Amino acid sequence: MVLIEVILVLIIVIALCLTNLIAFKISGKNKKKRIWAGIIVLLLSPLVLFLTGISLSPFDPGGFGTGMWMLIYSFLFAVNGIIIIIIGLFTKKSLNT
Repeated sequence: MVLIEVILVLIIVIALCLTNLIAFKISGKNKKKRIWAGIIVLLLSPLVLFLTGISLSPFDPGGFGTGMWMLIYSFLFAVNGIIIIIIGLFTKKSLNT
């Protein structure tokens, strides 16, 4: 059981790292693109909630653990989007916009 939890945490960490990598690679140093990337990540949070529930429900017959993972993962994803937006707001305006 501990192995499954460790794998789920690793999946969450890898997904959040890939989300940040993609958001910052696409936006570059452009302030507007970085803010839009954060907004898109924030808007994808409900989709992440749904996909987490669908992918974890076969492993949890009661449903309580699946609900907790769904809330934790979507909350972390939303906070990630908010942090990207805040970083975008404090980024200096790029010269090549």
